[in-house]
Amino acid sequence: MADFNRDEPNVINPIGGEIRRAPETVIVERERNTALWWVVGLLLAAVVFGLVYFLTRPAAGPTEAEFRAAQAEAAADSARQTAEAALVQNQISSARDSVAIAQAQSATARAEAIRAEAEARVAEARASGPVVIERQAVVTPSQADTTAVITSTTPQPGN
Repeated sequence: MADFNRDEPNVINPIGGEIRRAPETVIVERERNTALWWVVGLLLAAVVFGLVYFLTRPAAGPTEAEFRAAQAEAAADSARQTAEAALVQNQISSARDSVAIAQAQSATARAEAIRAEAEARVAEARASGPVVIERQAVVTPSQADTTAVITSTTPQPGN
């Protein structure tokens, strides 16, 4: 064993009888990184919370439905004002028509009164006796012996 070199890496050293060795069992397990799962879980929870918040939060401005409702209310108010104006115009027109009818009836009543007055005069004239008016007439004697003189208005020759 003289040529035995202990420093050589390929040489297996003999095991002596005095060292007792027990069998050793090595269990190799995968490394568990639970911190990574905690981070992923927290990020996922934050995303879900943010999504729920944005979907359920009250809108800052008016929504389209509120805008349409406001437009409908404005249109209804405008229609109500137009209807009131039309009603007033109808009442004014009705009053003008009533005045025109009253004026026509007044004119008809006046015409009836004038006609009744004329008929009354005619009836009065028929009912009364004849009226005799006497007057003195001037009688001139006729000139039968004299000759008639005829004059012309045109110029005569020699005059």
